[in-house]
Amino acid sequence: MPSVFTRIIDRELPAKVFYETDEVIVIADHRPRKPVHLLIIAKEEYPNFQKTPPEVLTLLCETAKVVAEKLGIPDHYQLGINNGYGQEVDHIHLHFMSNRGVGKLFYRPG
Repeated sequence: MPSVFTRIIDRELPAKVFYETDEVIVIADHRPRKPVHLLIIAKEEYPNFQKTPPEVLTLLCETAKVVAEKLGIPDHYQLGINNGYGQEVDHIHLHFMSNRGVGKLFYRPG
C-alpha cells in the first residue's frame, strides 16, 4: 500500500507544494512546529533513514539548501529526520524548520 506521501506525489491527496523536481517534492507540514515547517520528501519510497541509499539522502540534503535559498535563510534553519522512533510516515523525508523566512513562503496548488 502506498504511503500518504506517495499518494500526495501521485496527486491523490491534496498538499501545499512549495517546490518540486522529478526526484523530490517539498510540502507544508500539516502540523507545523515552527512558522516555517516543510517536509522534503523523496519521490521514490524508502521506509526509513537506514534503508535509504546514500545518493537519495544527499539529494534530500541538497534540496534543503535550495529551499533555504528560496526562503532567503541560508544560515537559519533546522533539519530533522526520524528513523523509526518518532516517524509517523514510513517514507523517507526531512523536516525543514525555521522561525524566519515565512514572508517568502509561497505555495502552489498541489
